[in-house]
Amino acid sequence: MTEPTDSRAHVRALLQRLWAAVVRYRGMVAAMIAFGFLEAFFTKLPLLLVHPLMTALGAGGPPSDKPGGTGAHLTQGLTEWFQGIAGDLTAAVGLSFEQPGMNVVVACGMVAIVCGLFGAVTIFFVQTISRLFAIRIVADLRTELAQHFLRLPLRFFGKQRMGEMISTVTNDTQVMQRSFELAADNVVVDPLLIVGNIVILAFYVPQAIWVLVAMVPIMAIPLYRQGQRVQKRSTRSLQAMGETTESLNQILSGIRTVKAFQLEQLRLQEFEGNTTTFLDRTRRMLRAKGRSMAQTFVGYQVGFAALLVMLGWAVLVDGSVDVADVAVVIAPLSTTYQNVKRLTRSYHVLMESAGALASVENILRMDVDHANEGGRPFAELRGDVELRDVWFDYGGEPVLRGIDLKVRAGQTVAFVGRSGHGKSTLLDLLMRFHDPVRGAILVDGQDLRELRLADYRAHTAVVSQQAFLFNTTVRANIAYGKPGATQAEIEAAAKAANIHDFLMQQPDGYDTVAGERGSNLSGGQMQRITIARAILRDPAILFLDEATSALDSENEEAVQRALDNLRQGRTSFVVAHRLSTIVAADLIVVIDQGRVLEVGSHAELLRKGGVYRRMSEKQAV
Repeated sequence: MTEPTDSRAHVRALLQRLWAAVVRYRGMVAAMIAFGFLEAFFTKLPLLLVHPLMTALGAGGPPSDKPGGTGAHLTQGLTEWFQGIAGDLTAAVGLSFEQPGMNVVVACGMVAIVCGLFGAVTIFFVQTISRLFAIRIVADLRTELAQHFLRLPLRFFGKQRMGEMISTVTNDTQVMQRSFELAADNVVVDPLLIVGNIVILAFYVPQAIWVLVAMVPIMAIPLYRQGQRVQKRSTRSLQAMGETTESLNQILSGIRTVKAFQLEQLRLQEFEGNTTTFLDRTRRMLRAKGRSMAQTFVGYQVGFAALLVMLGWAVLVDGSVDVADVAVVIAPLSTTYQNVKRLTRSYHVLMESAGALASVENILRMDVDHANEGGRPFAELRGDVELRDVWFDYGGEPVLRGIDLKVRAGQTVAFVGRSGHGKSTLLDLLMRFHDPVRGAILVDGQDLRELRLADYRAHTAVVSQQAFLFNTTVRANIAYGKPGATQAEIEAAAKAANIHDFLMQQPDGYDTVAGERGSNLSGGQMQRITIARAILRDPAILFLDEATSALDSENEEAVQRALDNLRQGRTSFVVAHRLSTIVAADLIVVIDQGRVLEVGSHAELLRKGGVYRRMSEKQAV
């Protein structure tokens, strides 16, 4: 029972977005509608030439043969007016015929050509403006998604599968773009063309309007019912596409592990299984669309048959319509189905868009990180830090349990302990990726939650275990630490990080491209570039999360020298695996099961003979 409600909610969400886009780009929409009217006008105007043409050819009866209705008088008057100016039109281009009917025939051709030229111009503008309008809607949606991703809390990304998020941003929005482009081509012009057909019928054969009115529900009911199925099955199909994308993402991101453990066949089977599910769900959606088109066609053909019978009766029995009138309305009747068919297709693709929008809306409904909002601004940061009874959990058992710690500006504090006992989580809280569920973190005596986050982050820098570089030049990667930095400042930071000499040996120097995730560089080189980035930032507080644990001895020594340069004069928080790298720390904090067991310098903790000493002796073996 919930699915129809959800489907209607998705359709409402789609319509709300479309309306918001109409309001935002109302000038573009107004131009699109205006050119749409002109396209419909120049498309239908040539059809009105059929009556004078047929009359000139002798197929129309004299005015007295028809009942004197308003429509009949108007159509006959239009024919007589055109016959009157036909000679002038042909004479204007230097043509003259003895037979008056030939002047009418040539004049009809001339008007058709003029309508074709003006119609081509209007079609160009309608197509261009409507496509651009559709693309802008999706571009705005992608921008909104990107902005929302950047405002989401860090824990959101730990719970999501990267492949599915990528699929949402790319595949789902691409479906919406194709849908909007196709719909924008038709939803303005085709209704106007249908209205034009109805107007022509109303003037020439007004009895036909009742048949058209009866045709509407015959075509609309199956269209609506199958449209709901299309929307629901589109949602499922795109979910399966997300799973397929995630499966491929796992293969590509973990290719070394896949090959090392001979998991090729297993991962391929998973990918093929997801692909089969996607194809099956897509097939069901296409069947729903096909049934709708088929049922609409049957409905139209039934109505068309009724119209043919009605026209025959009007000509042969009632005598209220002549052959020239029938000739005029046959063309609108034959083209109406194409207009209805395109509108049907537009309806289906919009239902697909509603299904695609469902996954996008699910992300946009996620609560953002409110830490980015408000807060007290400040310009300077000394670097005094205090933790008061800090507790934290990820929704289950506490990860941190009553942490108390005081750090003076300029001190180096190292967190050590077993893996999974809260060290990196504590660093995340200090960087304010999360807030304590209980207790407080004070910076320069002020609760971190009350400070403007942007100002706080401007005075901090982080070097992580997994060095991350963007796929651009080394110069740009270092400069991210201080946008607008001069080349001299960048080189000074690189020298302090012991990476300058290496860069100068490269053919492109600082313009060497790092590659995807730094693939063109070694682990040590990447780490030193991230250190240069942090040095360039000149932070008051520095965070080092096992920055050397993934390096070999030679690289570790070079990186450690760079880190020593970086820590000078700054409050530094270090998560360390190798105790030899933090013996010079002012404070070493031993954490176990989320609690502080011991605090002191290296020498003090060795003298205590507690947990730290046992850890040190174990690593020394």
